[in-house]
Amino acid sequence: MKLLKRNLTEFEYLAYTGNETDIDPETGLHTGEPVPEFADPVWYEGNISTASLLANQTFYGEDIRYTHVLLMDDPDAEIDESGLIRWNGDLYDIRAVRPSQNVLNIALRKQTEDHTAEDEP
Repeated sequence: MKLLKRNLTEFEYLAYTGNETDIDPETGLHTGEPVPEFADPVWYEGNISTASLLANQTFYGEDIRYTHVLLMDDPDAEIDESGLIRWNGDLYDIRAVRPSQNVLNIALRKQTEDHTAEDEP
């Protein structure tokens, strides 16, 4: 199955590279709080749509909560669950990556302004 070119949209993938410790701006000392670091963005194309939970619930697993589904023609793209997706100015956590023979299926969850996934404490 191929995705239609007219339905593709560009997005950025930010690969997780590790944690750096936070520095207090007043003292210049490390606080010990981990701050995630990400690599430079890589541009991809795919079809991002809102989630239809009934159709995909068992595909991703019943315990995975997500808001959008990303489909890509490249099942070998180097996208994993530790990175982030930036699309339309919003950040999305990658909740599940399920490759198939011709398509890469990715479950996404939109982050809030405080950089946590929606509906999470």
